[in-house]
Amino acid sequence: MLCNNCGQENSNEAVLCSNCGHNLSDIQGQTPPPLTAVNISKDAQSMQNTPSSDSQTADTLLAAFVGEKYDDFYRNKWFKDSEPRLEVNNDGSSIHSFNIAGLLLGTSWLCYRKMYLVAFFIVLGINAVDLVLMHLLGMEAYSSIGQTSFFVAWAVLTGMLGNYFYFSHSVKNIKTAMSSTADPATLKQALAEKGGTSWVGAIVGSILSVLLSMGMSYLFAPDWFWLV
Repeated sequence: MLCNNCGQENSNEAVLCSNCGHNLSDIQGQTPPPLTAVNISKDAQSMQNTPSSDSQTADTLLAAFVGEKYDDFYRNKWFKDSEPRLEVNNDGSSIHSFNIAGLLLGTSWLCYRKMYLVAFFIVLGINAVDLVLMHLLGMEAYSSIGQTSFFVAWAVLTGMLGNYFYFSHSVKNIKTAMSSTADPATLKQALAEKGGTSWVGAIVGSILSVLLSMGMSYLFAPDWFWLV
């Protein structure tokens, strides 16, 4: 050990400096433990315990945002083979899970879960593809495909990717709420208000989706479309 008075090297057991007689006990109290295999192992174990706490926090916040369906449905869909976390699943597990409500209800389910922006872009995208094919294929070829095909594609899309959309939506809103408040009670209340479900949103969203589809067809569909 080095004396902080004169810089003399002393043994670890020394109480007084062999050169100047300075008391080394204060230095011993301030000296951190050596990097032994045991200490390194303890540090590693401490770091390994942190993800567990993060997992519990993610579980609690997601439950507050989703509501009663989290424990008996979404938790298993999102984290079937992994621990809960507030990051979009890198292993793709949430992408590969299926949502029957998304398949059957489409935009109505998205709006019921308050994913209004996702619903808007899906309706916009499906109708844009529909209109492009109208102009490219012409009346006969387009009629043979049938407009029903696009409603099927719409339903399959929300069914296959619905859980992924909802997970991303939940994580985004949770992180936004966390940046606004650090108080646990206030945070949970804010998530409960921001998340959950809305029958009004589902009804209004469905009506607006139909109006958006009709409006795009009215403005951009070829003339023959209204004669079919």
